[in-house]
Amino acid sequence: MSINLSPHEKKILSLVDKYPSIIDDPLERKRVAELNGMSEKTLRNRLADLKRYGIIGNKNRVRNYNLNEDESFLGTFLLFWKSRKFIFKSVAIVSIISIIVSLLLPKWYTSKAVVLSSGAGQFNFLSSISPIPVADFGLSTINEDINNFIAILQSRTVKEYMVKKFSLVDRYKQKDIEFAIEAFEEKMELEVTEEGTLEISIIDKDPLIAKEMVNEVLFMLDEINQSIGREAGKYNREFLEDRININKKDLEKAELALKTFQEKTGIIDLVAQLSSTMQMSAQAYNSIFEAYTALYAKKVETETELAVAKTTLSKSNPTIMQLEKLLDEQSIQLEQLMIKLDEKLQYLLSNISPTQIDTIPNIEFSVSFNTLPSLGLENARLIREVELQSAIQEILIPQFEQAKLEETNNIPTLQIIDKPKIALNKTKPKRSLIVIASTIMSLIMSLLFIYTDHRTKDFRQAIKQNKL
Repeated sequence: MSINLSPHEKKILSLVDKYPSIIDDPLERKRVAELNGMSEKTLRNRLADLKRYGIIGNKNRVRNYNLNEDESFLGTFLLFWKSRKFIFKSVAIVSIISIIVSLLLPKWYTSKAVVLSSGAGQFNFLSSISPIPVADFGLSTINEDINNFIAILQSRTVKEYMVKKFSLVDRYKQKDIEFAIEAFEEKMELEVTEEGTLEISIIDKDPLIAKEMVNEVLFMLDEINQSIGREAGKYNREFLEDRININKKDLEKAELALKTFQEKTGIIDLVAQLSSTMQMSAQAYNSIFEAYTALYAKKVETETELAVAKTTLSKSNPTIMQLEKLLDEQSIQLEQLMIKLDEKLQYLLSNISPTQIDTIPNIEFSVSFNTLPSLGLENARLIREVELQSAIQEILIPQFEQAKLEETNNIPTLQIIDKPKIALNKTKPKRSLIVIASTIMSLIMSLLFIYTDHRTKDFRQAIKQNKL
């Protein structure tokens, strides 16, 4: 058996061991008390406590107990047991109060909608003009649209609209619109599920108002997202329109330069004209030229995609970084192909002989044979420029038409999977949770109060006596 003793009680017990007669001899008890800075009455009362605990007897015998404080569970239990009425009353009072409070608290109801991107937003334009799947860049159009949805819903435009639409300054009893916006932020919850959908929840004391709020939020979300998409489409259309106009001028300039050259020299397409006599060399050149033209067309596509991406995505977006990397790689490959083209062309033209020229039917040059290689090189480059500008135009025109459609697009940008409904059951307060938590806290506080009061009793009495 072990009993939990306070430090003061332990001191008294040590005095009993040293002066056993203090139990029965008042004079000795008074002397020992004065020696240890206490009154005879205090010493007598503490001795009475030790007798009540059964630690000392009337015959001056001290029983053998384990007084280790950490192991005195029974003593602490007895202390709480003696105060059980106080504990019961405290817990009962707090529990009753918590029940009353939980019943008086207003009920709040939640209305929720689950939405998914329809793929008709501004980000979809990048996918429509790109032959490369955007997912290859590590980016999902759905996730990007969901992120845009969250940004729109968290914007001040939407919050301020909701505050004015539902008179939330008065409804939430706030002093101005700023506080009402903060209060509305606490009432609206946005959560992205593992499936990639967005849950929009709003709570209100009126379940019908909660449903209407969610409906209004969905309307604003779609309206703003469509507006952003149209603005992006307008910018893209203007960008592509300018690009096409530049391309038209470049094409006209290239065609005019080629025409002037042909009229002046009589050289129409020297490489094509030499194909019959220098078939192998001409075919090798044409093969490289086709690869160059195809790669140049892809580079133009990448440039357009990058320009569009920079208007719809953040600078740190992985799509932009991947497109920039791809554009650099294509530029390097084009330079390498250009070097090969010139090498093949120079080889082809440097090996022309007068005999080969004579064997070509229906060909007349107004230039000397010695100038033919240099003029042939110029002719090939002029033809190359015309064909490149034509290829660029073939790419830009479909993209321009797509951008015009996006600019006038009124297709809903979100799909409502779960429409908001009028809640039948309240969301809060959780009455059972309030009562249980209050009861547990009151029990803990009661036990803590009793234990602290017991451990500081002698200290408080000593302070009181010193004051006297």
